[in-house]
Amino acid sequence: MKHLQIFLLAAILSSTSLTFAQELYLETGKTLSFFDYTNSQGQKLDNLQESPHSFLEVGYRDQFITKKLYASIGASYAGYGAIGSDDRVGNFMEWNVNYATLKLGLEHNLFTINKFSFYAKVSYSWGFLVQGTQTLNNKVFNLKNEDDFERTIINYGYGAGIVRPISEKMSVYLLYMYGKSEALKEGTANTADQEVLKIIGRNLSIGVFIDISGKKKAKKGKTKKNNNQQPTTKN
Repeated sequence: MKHLQIFLLAAILSSTSLTFAQELYLETGKTLSFFDYTNSQGQKLDNLQESPHSFLEVGYRDQFITKKLYASIGASYAGYGAIGSDDRVGNFMEWNVNYATLKLGLEHNLFTINKFSFYAKVSYSWGFLVQGTQTLNNKVFNLKNEDDFERTIINYGYGAGIVRPISEKMSVYLLYMYGKSEALKEGTANTADQEVLKIIGRNLSIGVFIDISGKKKAKKGKTKKNNNQQPTTKN
């Protein structure tokens, strides 16, 4: 995973010197998130369900090395959560958390059919908790500065998308991403606390790319020229 982080960072830094297709992007969508939680006894909390949340992301995108590769850097505000119960003790539980994140991405165009381009994407992001609550039965707890969520969230994602130009300066895209965080809380073998918490999310989003390179695309139309044509003269 660390190699992916280094590669994405190098991609972003290298792409700043390119001027092939500089673009801004705006993306919004829904996340179905899930908490992968193991308690202090090393047992999974199985009765956890996915919870829907929204996110918004803005950023910069540029071609990297070749015309099929794109590197991006962006900032997002994203929500995650889960809902469940523990039948053994009769508890109802719900989490709702919101993170501000910085994201690096790398995209590869796979093929194009009738102006629709299909691409694969990998991403790496850092985030910190802005706001969060946990509901336990009839009580609500503030998760800010709690041990389980105070660490920076580091998330790895991969997915695929489709993009189509709608004008010379703008394209729209649809993107699906699957992501999983590193452990927000992780016990060690030398301690009695074996709790492990990871956040898993599936994103479906829609967005726009806006060309800011200032270059006009070449027109497809071609003019025919007959080199053998002789100039006409008037008698």
